[in-house]
Amino acid sequence: MSEDSANTSTSKFFIGLEKAWRRLRMLLNLRGDMDEAGTVENIRENVDFKSANAWTLVFAILVASIGLDTNSTAVIIGAMLISPLMGPIIGMGLALGINDSDLLRRSARNLGIAVAISIFASTIYFLVSPLSLAQSELLARTRPTFFDVMIAFFGGAAGIVAQSRQTKGNAIPGVAIATALMPPLCTAGFGIASFQLTYVLGALYLFLINSVFICISTFLFVRYLRFAKVKVDQPEKRARTDRLIAIVAVLVIVPSLLLAWQLQRENMFSNRAEKFIESEIKFNGSFVIDREIHYEWTKPTLKISMIGDAISKEEIEVLKAKMETYELPPESLQIQQTSFDESVERRLNEKLKSRDASDQLSDSKIAQLEVELKAHQKTQELGQNIQTELQGLFPLLGEVVALKPSEGDKPNFWVLWKSRPKSDDRVRVDQFLRARADAPESKIEHGVVVPKEVTKKMRTR
Repeated sequence: MSEDSANTSTSKFFIGLEKAWRRLRMLLNLRGDMDEAGTVENIRENVDFKSANAWTLVFAILVASIGLDTNSTAVIIGAMLISPLMGPIIGMGLALGINDSDLLRRSARNLGIAVAISIFASTIYFLVSPLSLAQSELLARTRPTFFDVMIAFFGGAAGIVAQSRQTKGNAIPGVAIATALMPPLCTAGFGIASFQLTYVLGALYLFLINSVFICISTFLFVRYLRFAKVKVDQPEKRARTDRLIAIVAVLVIVPSLLLAWQLQRENMFSNRAEKFIESEIKFNGSFVIDREIHYEWTKPTLKISMIGDAISKEEIEVLKAKMETYELPPESLQIQQTSFDESVERRLNEKLKSRDASDQLSDSKIAQLEVELKAHQKTQELGQNIQTELQGLFPLLGEVVALKPSEGDKPNFWVLWKSRPKSDDRVRVDQFLRARADAPESKIEHGVVVPKEVTKKMRTR
């Protein structure tokens, strides 16, 4: 290749690179189609809470409270779309960016009024609501983390960028949903109505995160877009304002980082505990019927309830030793054991001891005890018969154990599955058992039992 052709190729490469750079700058240029005057005017108009806005806010708060109370995500989203809470927060960010102290005071005052109205309306609702139980949608607003900080910041950035365009996009409704300003205020009202301070503090902190970082992102983009300032501030005053904003951001972020770290550790503990239970808690004649996994910084607990043959202390110590391989503290393990015939045997022993002590137990009492034991045997036979009937319909069903309660003549049931059943199968089995035993009030518990051959293989490892 000649020197001229090499120079030509190099020149074409740099020309192409320059064109690509110009196109990228045009693509990312936020000032090209900016509508500064229209944006400032629109934000100023949405700052004030007049009669219509105030009533809209009240109705939106009530809709959101009903959505949280009934655990309806769709209703909560609808409430966030009609809420006018974004106006004063964006107004504060704009005011800081253009040095408009009057707009800043007006926005802060209206935001305070909106928060007071929201908390008051939601508190009244939850005081009179017949439900008022902490559902998952409500609980999700009581533990903010650093992820909420990022959502608020990027959501606020999307909002101000979309609002500053000549052709308004559809980003504002999405920002209202993503940043979720209303549900935390409703949750605070729930906490006040139910006298649960932790809910109030957690929800208000989430609202503070959303408000502060929507405001900060608005402020930064207003500065970046070079909106005209109402009055030119001195460099010292501007530096002081920037430092104050940075301090507020840090003070709000730090607790959220700690909460995110706590949530991460809690999830890790729960996942490891579940894996430990599924892999190690397997014994012949005994199975897990319930588990409680609770994480705290100082004392996490893993409480396991089992039914069947008793597990020896040596086997429990082996389990605790295995917990270290799952990075679980051995002292967190608590095992509660219950035998199938425990209640019957205990009552029999108590009566026999009373007879030996007083020697006054009549033949009628012994006959009554024999009747109870026969009733217990009859209940077990009923469980075996029902098991045979059900296994033809549900191949995954392993065993049905019928238990006679201490009072009444209708049995309760333990249903043991070979593997975790579908929820529909559990419902159908429950309906069949209650109809078959003519016991609509029977208590039915489900569990997963490990086949004996699997357990033998594990024990011979």
